[in-house]
Amino acid sequence: MMKKIAVAILSLVLLSGCSLFSDGEREMKQTIPEITLKSSPNTEIKATRCGFTWLGATTKAYLPTPKEFFKDEKLVRVSKMDQVRVATENEVRMGLFKKVDLDSMQLSLVLDSGEFEQVALMERDDGRWEFSVPQKSGKYMYVLEERYQNGDYEVSYYFGLEINE
Repeated sequence: MMKKIAVAILSLVLLSGCSLFSDGEREMKQTIPEITLKSSPNTEIKATRCGFTWLGATTKAYLPTPKEFFKDEKLVRVSKMDQVRVATENEVRMGLFKKVDLDSMQLSLVLDSGEFEQVALMERDDGRWEFSVPQKSGKYMYVLEERYQNGDYEVSYYFGLEINE
């Protein structure tokens, strides 16, 4: 009887396309932030993943220097008066049965020297985060770090803006 139950459960898992092991890549996609402008919510600012610690796997993908980034990336132009909104999942599924909560987010501006300067993120009532753009015209590169479950799961992304007069 137990053998039949085990076979039935295994068949259901296989038929549903799920596996008993998690797909880390698919789960990390849940963490991709949605970055938009306050003045133009339909304008999406594309973020590129540059590293993660996830389900025992750690990788530090290529993070370009600001000089390389500005040469190769198409930047979204924004006004000095605009604000940028960031939305990410507050809860992410890890495998079939486990969910983990977002513990913290940190936004940094990558300076030409390669050093990082932390940028203040303000939490809004709707669960999104917001930050003001620099008041000086120019090109800016940012790194957003998301930490889940006390830092056991971390994902970082980079994106850029071009500030107009």
